[in-house]
Amino acid sequence: MVLVVAGGSCSGKSTLAAAVAPRLGARHIKGDAYFRTDDPAAPRILIAGEMAFDCNHPETLDLARMLDDIQSTPGPVIVDSHFGLYHPELRALATHRVFVACEADIRAMRRLVRGYPHRGEPQALMEEYMAGARPAFDRYIAPTQAYADLVLDGARPPEALAEELLGWLQVG
Repeated sequence: MVLVVAGGSCSGKSTLAAAVAPRLGARHIKGDAYFRTDDPAAPRILIAGEMAFDCNHPETLDLARMLDDIQSTPGPVIVDSHFGLYHPELRALATHRVFVACEADIRAMRRLVRGYPHRGEPQALMEEYMAGARPAFDRYIAPTQAYADLVLDGARPPEALAEELLGWLQVG
């Protein structure tokens, strides 16, 4: 089983995957670990007057390495990545495709809470969100909801999402 959990930044993908992985006996593959942050050819974006790594562009993902890791993992795998349903190669490996839908305002607030104070001041976090994450969601991620077998409401409590997903998978 390869379960792919996709959705916007701070929609609840990682929280959901972390909650259900142990109950499924699955390895949790975190999409954020596959960003090509050290690759000078990776997409960049202008934020607050400076060029920065653009983690909201699908080409920043080391897709080949992710696919290799998924295919070489014995047993069930849960992949959480905002680009989980974007790349056809990843969709083809998925036996189950889930999209966590969550309103932009909720995702923005979660991003502030998650990022501050570790990743900068609130104003800088919001500039990054408005310049990168928000338009990238609309351009690359939102359209991939059409590929999902199941769409979950990311505004709901994480426990409720986990139970709904496990019920859908008929695991319990």
